[in-house]
Parts: sequence; C-alpha cells; structure tokens
Amino acid sequence: MFIAVAGISHRSAPVEVREKVAFAPCAGRNFLRRLKDEGIAAESVLLSTCNRTEIYVVVEGEDGRSAVLDLLAQDRGVDRESLEQDTYWLTDAEAARHLYRVASSLDSMIVGEAQILGQVRDAYRSATEEQCTGPILNRLFHTSLRVGKQVRSVTGVGDNSLSVPNVAVKLAEEVFGTLEGRQALILGAGEMSELVVRNLKDRGISEVRIANRTPERARALAESVGGTAVGFDALERELPKADIVVSSTGSGDWVVGNEVVSGAMQKKRESLFFVDIAVPRDVDPVVQTLERVYLYDIDDLQAVVERNAGDREAAAEKGEALIGPAVLEYMNWLSTLHVVPLIQELRDGAEQIRRHELSRALKKLDLSPQEEESVERLSHSLVNKLLHGPIAELKVLAEAGYPVEGVEVRRRLLALEGIEVELHRTRNDSI
Repeated sequence: MFIAVAGISHRSAPVEVREKVAFAPCAGRNFLRRLKDEGIAAESVLLSTCNRTEIYVVVEGEDGRSAVLDLLAQDRGVDRESLEQDTYWLTDAEAARHLYRVASSLDSMIVGEAQILGQVRDAYRSATEEQCTGPILNRLFHTSLRVGKQVRSVTGVGDNSLSVPNVAVKLAEEVFGTLEGRQALILGAGEMSELVVRNLKDRGISEVRIANRTPERARALAESVGGTAVGFDALERELPKADIVVSSTGSGDWVVGNEVVSGAMQKKRESLFFVDIAVPRDVDPVVQTLERVYLYDIDDLQAVVERNAGDREAAAEKGEALIGPAVLEYMNWLSTLHVVPLIQELRDGAEQIRRHELSRALKKLDLSPQEEESVERLSHSLVNKLLHGPIAELKVLAEAGYPVEGVEVRRRLLALEGIEVELHRTRNDSI
C-alpha cells in the first residue's frame, strides 16, 4: 500500500484542459464511490477547484495509476492519452509534501490565497461522508489542515495577498481606469461571487446586479452585499446595462454565448469587460473577437499575479521550511503502520494476563469496591508502563526498516536477547 496523487493543475495544463476534468460541487461523490466499489483504491479524496483536479488515493501498486486515470477519463468523457501528458503522479513523501503545499496555498496560482484551505477541508469532508477514507488519508488530511494553518500564521504568506476575486477586480480597473460609477453583473451566487462583489464595492462600483439559477440564493447574496437580484434568464436585458460581467457558475455549458453578447453590444457604446473565473468556463471564448469586448479567464489572471508578487516569495520560502519536518513526521508514522497488528497482539496478551492474575488476587483479598477499583487501576498502570518500552522499540525498528514480523523481534521485545542468565533453574541449581 502506498499514497499517491493524480492531478491536473494550472501548473500542468491550461484552463481548456482543466475544465474537461473538473467536478462541480458534490458531483465527485459518485466518482469516489466508484474508486472504492471497483477496487481501484482502498482510500480516496477528490479535490476539484478552479485551478486543479486532484485525486488522492491509497493503492496497492504502480498499476493503480493506470486504473485511476482510466476511470477519470471514462467518468469525465475525455481522451485517455491526453491525460498521460497533462497529469502528474506523485507517491508517498512527494504526495504528502504536495498536499501540504496545496493546503498552505504555496502551490496556488496566487500564493497566499485564502480559499484553498477551506476547499481542502470540504473535499476531505465529502470523502469521509462517502466513507471513502481510512487511517492513512485521515491522518494525511488532518495534518495538511494543521500545516496549512501553521504556514499562514507563522509566515504571514496570506497577509495582503491577492485573491482570485481581488485580481479580477484589478483587471477591470486596468481596463476602465476607475470603477466609480460603473455597473457590474455577477453570474453565480457562491462564495467566489460574494468575494468579487465585496471587492467591487471597495473599489467604488455604483451598482451590482446578481443572477443565479436558484433565485433565492441570488436574493440572499444581493441583500447581504447591497446589490440587486435579477433573473438568470434576463441576460439579453441586463448585458447592455453592464460595464463588467463576472461569471463563476461552472455550469459546464456556455452561460454567455456569442450571439447574446453581440446583441448587447449593438445597444451600448462603451466597452464590456468579462472576467470568467469559472472552471469549466462560462463565457464562450468567441466573444473576445467582438469589438469593444474584453474577456479574461482564470489563466489570464496569472499576469496580474506576477506583477503583484511583492514579498510573498520570502514568506513562501519560510513555509517550505515548515513543510519539510511535517512530511518527515507523517512518513515516520506511516512506516510504523505495519507493526500495529503486533502491537495489538502484545496488548491483548498482556491484558489477558492482567485480568487472570487480577481475578486470582481479588478472590484471596477481602477488599471494598473502592479498594478493588484502586487495584484495577494499579494493574492497568503497571501493564502500560511495562509495555511502553517494547512498543517504543517496535516503532523505532519499523521506522528503521527492520523486519518486525519474525520470532527474533519477539525475543527482543521480551528482553531475552543478549541476557546471559538461565531463565529456568531447578532448586538444586540455585547454589
């Protein structure tokens, strides 16, 4: 058994490739169940965001990679061969290191962005709810969340960082010079949309209209940010009024097509600026061929990010230094897993002896219930202290790669190795 991650991210493939394998919220649960039910992975977690789709698995051997990619290609309806060139496959320590870097936002397109830690948490929660995790990934994801928080708090990597919504608004400012007096149309009412609206408000946008396929969510977001909810089917009416359109629905189909944008541009004189931060994309790329129309997708934000990198590189280096020891600690723990059955055998055997001897002793003693309870606690304490040394040695041997399943190890655990005494003396031998 070993840990592995198969992934496609902004570092390995452009958005037009990533969107083909992206999973909408909750849509990945069936994929996780298939990994388990078809015997491909003993444990699995699926992380799918606007910048990455990653499948963390516990598999038996290297053939697990082919099985995971085969299922991904089948489930997403993509060409299997294309996955080979766009997908990275990391195992064991490198897989753990990668997740820690992801949770710490060090692998993000925007280093220090705040959303990724919550996305890792949500991905792990979904997998646990589907009963697709076990001890190996449970510990890996628990520690990744701890490391992610530690890196942010110790290094300050997220201080004054640029989030995706922040960068989207900066792009709009570059086009219009100022956003004061401008009108924005937001497609989608999720967390990302809320962040976009708040960034727009901070830059002086005059009016924000929000459309969502679920009208109740649009109204709720509009009320919380001081905007106006509009019908999702009212694009033809709303586009001519807008200066900025930010879309983050990730519906899988083009939400904004070329014809509707062309019609809107015939009714307005000024430019229309689109920021499509959805994966899969919402806006048909053809619209960027229209006069006075500007379209930026998630990958276009990278240029703005690079211009505003600031001091995040130094903070990121400090974060990398924190991740190294965490990976070593996790791998040390992982290397001891195969001795758990032997440790349990030791505990069970000691517990059986403890109960037997305690029962014999209590029959010979006239003790009150309180006194019996004290003796019971004492016996537990003695057994635990006696087992501490052998169990600690077992773990050390396991971490060092020593074979711990044999009789020789049991002899060492019982302190019989190298002790030159006769364990069974007769009465005549004592003098």
